[in-house]
Amino acid sequence: MTRSDHRRHEWPERDTGRHARSVLGAFLLALLPVAGWAAPYAADDAGTSARCSVPDETALIDGPLPRLARALKSPTPLTIVVIGSGSAAGSGTSRKEAAFPARLETRFQKRFSQPQARLVVLAAMGQTAPSMYARIAKEILPLRPALVIWQTGSADAARGTPVMEFGQSLERGIGELREQGSDVLLIDSQFSPRASLLVNTDAYREAVRWNTRRFDVPLFKRYDTMQYWWSHDVFDLDAEDKAEQVANADRIHDCVAALLVRLIAHGVANEGRP
Repeated sequence: MTRSDHRRHEWPERDTGRHARSVLGAFLLALLPVAGWAAPYAADDAGTSARCSVPDETALIDGPLPRLARALKSPTPLTIVVIGSGSAAGSGTSRKEAAFPARLETRFQKRFSQPQARLVVLAAMGQTAPSMYARIAKEILPLRPALVIWQTGSADAARGTPVMEFGQSLERGIGELREQGSDVLLIDSQFSPRASLLVNTDAYREAVRWNTRRFDVPLFKRYDTMQYWWSHDVFDLDAEDKAEQVANADRIHDCVAALLVRLIAHGVANEGRP
């Protein structure tokens, strides 16, 4: 089967107990490059646009970010929170500074001339949407973030979180965050040719898109973006060499950061969209 002929696999029966934990472990290992040493990756802005090239319609769904736009006009340093699972925590990268939240902070500060802007990461391997939602009141709202970037889907699919519970956690969480003055940007699950053999994330990604439409929030379609890179030989997601896996992860995370800054810029420019 060629990369361009990649097909979705049938939804597996839901597992419980020890077998479910086994599926989760195998899925997470397939999803994230194996951590290990690699030469430090330095982002090259001049080469980023070519390396990260992907059509906007494949990668991004725009949405207004009026709260962030107002915060950018204020002299008070703003805060961005990233909540998510393993990839947001930097799993698979050479070091935490190479993960997309750290790269995003640097790119955001430069793009918007906000050297004092800070980015707080509240992420953990295997964290599901319901557990992320439970952290909002006590851990996120006290930070008074102008923007919350919510990366979710992969862990829920692997753990078998009921899709309705997953979607409701997002719906309630987005509603509460916006009521308290924070914009929200969503990131769906990532793509891996190995992981797609183990777990089907389609329903979870559709729940994310439903909430994107429901609240008119921006969405970074990470799954579609990574599948595009893989099918167009931009990144080798089938690499067996551990050093190459880690180097790929570092580059992918930098591309994700670059695309997130583009999506954020669109949202700020569209702050007044009805």
